[in-house]
Amino acid sequence: MKFESSVVGYPDRGHWGDNEYRGNCTGHIIKSFFETYHRNKSGIAVDPSIGGGTSVQVAAELGLKFVGTDLHQGFNLLLDDLRAFTGEDAHSAFWHPPYADMIHYSGNVWGEENPWDMSRMRMPEFAEALELAVMNIHDCVEKGGHYGILMGNLRREGAYYNLSSLVERIAPGKLVDEIIKVQHNCQSNSRSYSGKIIRIAHEKLLIFRRGKDSLFFLATIEQRAAAMTGITWRAAVRRLLQGNKTLTLQQINVLIEPYARTKNNKHWQAKIRQVVQDERYFVRVASGTYQLAA
Repeated sequence: MKFESSVVGYPDRGHWGDNEYRGNCTGHIIKSFFETYHRNKSGIAVDPSIGGGTSVQVAAELGLKFVGTDLHQGFNLLLDDLRAFTGEDAHSAFWHPPYADMIHYSGNVWGEENPWDMSRMRMPEFAEALELAVMNIHDCVEKGGHYGILMGNLRREGAYYNLSSLVERIAPGKLVDEIIKVQHNCQSNSRSYSGKIIRIAHEKLLIFRRGKDSLFFLATIEQRAAAMTGITWRAAVRRLLQGNKTLTLQQINVLIEPYARTKNNKHWQAKIRQVVQDERYFVRVASGTYQLAA
């Protein structure tokens, strides 16, 4: 059923996917997303983090051309280029990322601990990885197509992290809809909280329409510039190098210049030289030439 309201709730998670896979969202909201926004039946639908397989089964039931993968299947959304993986532009994409470290996936739900697992990252690293992943998904979708990101918020040590608002700030597409999903059957429902803590009982499905390429649309869309300057320099350079690309510093500067014009930094080329020296993320393969560190 297509979305008819901006607030939805599904007490029954449905028959799709592995219901023992922690954090696996209900297939009802995935089905409604595809039925509402996947309007070209000949176009492909994509999910880069299939988790327990819910989106795979929903897409099969709807008869969609579907490409699904996950870190536990070997696809790294932070290193690999999603558009190159799909082989063609997607008409729609659905993504249900980890809510920071709320649930540890690698080494817990599946396999061994993986350094690229966003659920294993500290909050600053998670925020940058989120930027990079959203740009990757946006650029995989055809212009005019839609992608939806289901994100929840969390508390840590008395601090409230509004992760859904972070998605709104960094996503390069145009926000067209916001669906509030009421949560049911969560482990936190069985806990008792002392003091004045209000239980988080909702998630947001944020739907964006693909516009210009993620790093370059800022040059012509002035109203989004203030929000998108939150993208880190390192995330921008990482995006350019995704898909096992090798670029010289000069090539990086040429590609990133439209984005750099939106930043209040006259010495941005020196900043790029500084960024690529970070050996945690970049490898110098020749003089002035770089790849992403694997």
